[in-house]
Amino acid sequence: MGNNHTRPISFRQSVTDFPLTVDLGRKVPDWGLSRWGAVGTVPLLRFRPPADEAFSLRGDKRQLLYKGRRKSHRFTILNDGAFEYDCILNKEPDSNIVTLDLDNAEQFDFFRQPDFVRDPFLKGSYAVYKKETHLGEGTGKLCHIHRPKIIDSRGRWVWGDLSIIGDRLLITIPETWLADAAYPVIVDPVVGTSTIGSQTTWYDPDNESNGPVFVEEGLIVNRFLVPEPFNGSATACVYAWYDDYYGRCQPILYSDSSNAPLTRKSAFEGNFDIAVSSSKAASWRVTTFKTKESIAGGTYLWYGLFSDLFAVRFDYGQKCYWDYWIFVGDEIPNTYPIRDKNWYFDFKVSMYFNYTVGQNYTRTLTQGVTLTDTRKLTAAYKKTLTMNGGNTMSLGHGSSYFRKSTADVKINDNRILTMSWLRYLTVNAAAFGSVGRLGNYIRGLYTAAGSKAETGHLTTYYRKQEDTAYTEAVPLRHLILFIRLVTVGFVRDFILKRFLKSNEDIVLKSPVCREIEIDSCIH
Repeated sequence: MGNNHTRPISFRQSVTDFPLTVDLGRKVPDWGLSRWGAVGTVPLLRFRPPADEAFSLRGDKRQLLYKGRRKSHRFTILNDGAFEYDCILNKEPDSNIVTLDLDNAEQFDFFRQPDFVRDPFLKGSYAVYKKETHLGEGTGKLCHIHRPKIIDSRGRWVWGDLSIIGDRLLITIPETWLADAAYPVIVDPVVGTSTIGSQTTWYDPDNESNGPVFVEEGLIVNRFLVPEPFNGSATACVYAWYDDYYGRCQPILYSDSSNAPLTRKSAFEGNFDIAVSSSKAASWRVTTFKTKESIAGGTYLWYGLFSDLFAVRFDYGQKCYWDYWIFVGDEIPNTYPIRDKNWYFDFKVSMYFNYTVGQNYTRTLTQGVTLTDTRKLTAAYKKTLTMNGGNTMSLGHGSSYFRKSTADVKINDNRILTMSWLRYLTVNAAAFGSVGRLGNYIRGLYTAAGSKAETGHLTTYYRKQEDTAYTEAVPLRHLILFIRLVTVGFVRDFILKRFLKSNEDIVLKSPVCREIEIDSCIH
C-alpha cells in the first residue's frame, strides 16, 4: 500500500524496548508496524481497511483523523507502549463485521489469548510474534491487538470479538446491540507495542486457582531455533516484574529430542538480578552463560530458567515445559527432569538470549567484467619491417613469440594474486596480410586495469608485459569469471603496399579496445 501515500506520517512507540515505528498512509487510513531495523523500509505488518471512499486528513502530533462519508478512521497515541485505532461508523453499516486486510500475515503467529483469561481487556486478544525470530530480535513479539470496545453516541458500549482468519482481521459487533445503536459508533481496538508478555496471572481451571506463574524450585523452558552456529558466550535476558522472589534465577539451555528438552547444553550460568521494589522498577534483566560444546546453526534448543522463586511474564500460545528439580538435587540437572512429554503448558515466557557469531569469509576477486565501472583496457603494438626496394616478389613473413604477463593485485586486506598466461601470434604478409591473435586466460580481479608493454623484436623474440591493477570496489564473494578474448586483424594488399612505400604507421584496433601499431621502414 506504499503507493497510496506519497510521504509517510509516522510516530515511534516503545523507544526504550525494541523501538517500533507506526507508519500511516498519507491518503488512505492504512498503517504498518516496523521493528528490528526495518524502519524506513516496507513495514513488517500492514493493516489495510477497504479503500471504498475518499478521505480528508486532519490532526496534530497526538491524533489524526481520516474523515469519510460513511466511515472515518482515527489514530490516537495513548502512551509510549500503546496507540488506539478507531473505526468510526458514521451511519448504519451493511454488515456488523469491520474488516482489515493484513499484508505479510504469513510471516507471523497470531496467538489468541484464551476465553478463561480473567482480564476482559485481554480475553480473546491476539499476541503477534514473528514465526522466525533472528538474533537481536528479542522475544520476536511485534505487537498485541487488544479486545475492542464498541461505543455509540449515547455512551452505550459492548465488547467486540476479534478473529484473524488467513490474512484478514475481523472485528464482530453483536447484531442485537448494533440494531439499537445511535450513530456515530466507534470501534476502538488498542494496539500494545511492548515486547513483554501481556499476562501476569494464569487461571488453572482444574484447581480453580488464579495467580502469578511462579517458577519455584523448578525449571521452565520454551523451544528456540538457533539460526547461526553457536559456540561460546551468550547474553541471557528475562523480564522481572514481581516483588515476591528469592534465591537463584539462572539461564539454562537443553538439547531437543522429539520436540522435548533432554541434555543440558549450558555451563557457567550466571544469576539474574530479579529484585523489584519501589526504587528498582520492573525491567529486562541480563546475565551470561556459555555453551558446553559447539551447536550447529539450524538446531532447535530449549532455553529457560532455573529458579528458587521467580514470577514470569508470558503470553499464551507456545509449548512450554515447567517441571520441578527438587527431586534431582540442588544444582542444574544435566538431564531435564521431564515427567511426561505429553504434559506441558501453553506459555510463551518473556525471555530470550543473544550471542555473537564467529565469521570466516572467503573472498574471490574477479577481473574482466564491467558491472558499474567505466574501465577501459587498451594496448598498442608497433612492428618494423625492413625490405630491399624494388623487390617484386611476394612477401611472406612469419614470426611468433611467447608472452608472459604478471598481474599484481592490491586490495585493502594485503592479498597478492599472481597469474600468467601464454599467447601465440602469427603474422603473414603477402598479397593479403593477416594477423591472428588468440588468447585464453583467466583473471581473478574485479577492478580497473592498465597495461604496459615492452617489446624487443628479432626474427623470434620474447615479449614481457606487466599489468598492475588497483581496486577501490567492494569484493564480491564466491564469483569466478572465465573470459576468452579473440582479436583478428585483416590487412589488405593495397594497405600493405602503402604501408611498405610510405613508411607510415598503421594502427589496428581490436574488439576489446586494444590498438596494434605497425611501423614499416623500407631500405
